[in-house]
Amino acid sequence: MERHEAITVIVAKFFQERRDVNPYASAETMRSLDQVIRTGLADGLARAASAWRSVYQQQSRTMGVPTRERPFPDPAEMAKLRGYKQMGDTLSGMVSQVHALEAPANDRVYHRIRDNDQLLELLIAADYQLTTLAESIDRLAETLNAGSADGLEAEFQAKVDALGAAIRERARILSQVP
Repeated sequence: MERHEAITVIVAKFFQERRDVNPYASAETMRSLDQVIRTGLADGLARAASAWRSVYQQQSRTMGVPTRERPFPDPAEMAKLRGYKQMGDTLSGMVSQVHALEAPANDRVYHRIRDNDQLLELLIAADYQLTTLAESIDRLAETLNAGSADGLEAEFQAKVDALGAAIRERARILSQVP
């Protein structure tokens, strides 16, 4: 099984377990599957961050050493290098955010007050969106190399911005829960 298929299978099991008739078993199963899904998402984002860092290292080697005729590197090249490093750092920050995603508390007092079924549906939709965005970033990172980095930077940035918005939306959903 490929690594992309593994996350898809886990997500499918996650959605199937949601409809389990035993609420205690499904809650525990869903909590453990949530951790597995987060780890898979974070691994894909970490691979993408590593790809950007390798592009940064490859391009920084081509800058050359300063000479008397050219003591400072080209400002446009330095701006590109800073952009590559920034993309790797942003993706690494996303890995931390995915690991730190909050889960609803398993508190029996609030279980009576809040509408868990509606909350669960919202979280499943948010997690599905996170999964598809993170997988698309991981797939795009597989095609990344030093020559194609300039053309892919805008597409990566759009996907990373969408992933950041999805993470904020998931946090907003849980912030409204008692």
